[in-house]
Amino acid sequence: MSDNQSGNVILGTLIGAAVGFAAGVLLAPASGKETRENLSEKANELKGSISDASDKALASIKEVKENAERSIKAASEKAKS
Repeated sequence: MSDNQSGNVILGTLIGAAVGFAAGVLLAPASGKETRENLSEKANELKGSISDASDKALASIKEVKENAERSIKAASEKAKS
């Protein structure tokens, strides 16, 4: 799977989670206080998910950069010889 496809899968998962969360909160029979508490908990969970996804994306970008640098160095050395 390419890095772009991985990013799209992660983004789609996060969007799906947010939509499902919003629908669940709005349709759940709960008091205002319970709803606010649920919103706070879910927001913290979503924050953690986003943080994890961004960490994975950054690691992926770093790996692509390192691979590109190695390829460029190898091509440069090959061109010199």
